[in-house]
Amino acid sequence: MAVRLITIDFWNTMVDPHVGGEKRKELRFAQLERVLRQAGRRMELEELEAVYQQARLWFEGSWQEARYTPPVELLVRRIWEELDVEVAEEAHRETVRVFEEGLLQAPPAFAPGLKEGLAELAQRYALCIVSDTMFSPGRVIRQLLEEAGLIGFFQHFVFSDETGYAKPDPRAFLNALRAFGVEPREAVHIGDLQRTDVEGAQALGMRAVLYVGLNRRDLEGHTADAVAEDWLQIPPLVEQLDRGDP
Repeated sequence: MAVRLITIDFWNTMVDPHVGGEKRKELRFAQLERVLRQAGRRMELEELEAVYQQARLWFEGSWQEARYTPPVELLVRRIWEELDVEVAEEAHRETVRVFEEGLLQAPPAFAPGLKEGLAELAQRYALCIVSDTMFSPGRVIRQLLEEAGLIGFFQHFVFSDETGYAKPDPRAFLNALRAFGVEPREAVHIGDLQRTDVEGAQALGMRAVLYVGLNRRDLEGHTADAVAEDWLQIPPLVEQLDRGDP
């Protein structure tokens, strides 16, 4: 079957999350410290770091075991619970906003060749983002893409904070397939993780390209149909899969 749809992961596929990552963390910590001061609590940075990491571990457990990414609102409430502090609802909502919108204040770097690769793919295929989220929800990622002039390449978006399920849950991919009315063999997924991107897509009968330009951890032992080191390699790789070339 000819390829009609390309689904694309966001983190470590379209963007390098390490760029701006420390600044985003500083913004979030500064907000936590402001709220704690208002509540009459002072904490050493090491204590705050430990609580922050506990919340991240809780998130990772939900993501990996339940295929569910808790919304930022719950992550922040988890932090207040770990700190055993009562926070006014207005301060809580502001903290959620700071956590979510840090991506706009300290944006990640887009992968080299991304815009050119997307432009070439968009000439032949429908494009859809299928991505799990953590601190940055789908609405913020959309805004980032709009500011970067990239949002127009995509006709549909599947973000785990909006759907309630995360890859490799088949519903993440089925959401995209149904939106375009295509069969799994008519779609190719591009992502950086073997467990969620490659295995998740292939379990449905989609084909998968493992992108290793920003994350090479899953290169060994992968089962992807193709591997790309650079975004400029992806359009010809998809064309090969479309033709059925090995």
